[in-house]
Amino acid sequence: MTKEIIEKITISQNVLANVDLTSDEKKLLYQEMERLGGSRMLAYTRFFRDGFSQWEIDGIGLIKSEYLQLLKTEEKRDDIDIRTSDDGRLLVYYHAPLMNGKNGAEGFEERSFSLVEKGDFWRFLGDIRHRKHFAGYMAERGMKSAMTVSKRFSEDDWREWELRGIRTVIEDFYETYQMPA
Repeated sequence: MTKEIIEKITISQNVLANVDLTSDEKKLLYQEMERLGGSRMLAYTRFFRDGFSQWEIDGIGLIKSEYLQLLKTEEKRDDIDIRTSDDGRLLVYYHAPLMNGKNGAEGFEERSFSLVEKGDFWRFLGDIRHRKHFAGYMAERGMKSAMTVSKRFSEDDWREWELRGIRTVIEDFYETYQMPA
């Protein structure tokens, strides 16, 4: 596998020609995808027939992080703070209004969540009522159905390759199994 092949794979909806990889490379790639939660058929379909959507290329971890950065910068959300914990996890802090019965908001509380905790990202979006906007963001990246976005992000049940993104998977694969072209 060459760097050019990696570039070819990481263009949305782009596919490889059958001759782009050797039979040994294909076998190892299929095994790697199976190890990361994909099937051999999924790997064949995505690499050689349909290509990957942009969200699959980038990975869910990156998507969540980029969307939060978008909220913080483009929408000038100064109530969002993104920090890295001591153990390397990405944490999001935001200031939510405290509601006290009929009097409405009385001050703010700081809430935090980790991007890797199941459902936290989706609950956060519900708190700030950005789910519809986020569904549009995902549609631009190839996850077209708002229902799919809602289900997948609320459950946060991703395959390892989806979390990491195919770009990262392929780059790691290249580093591990560098073979002469």
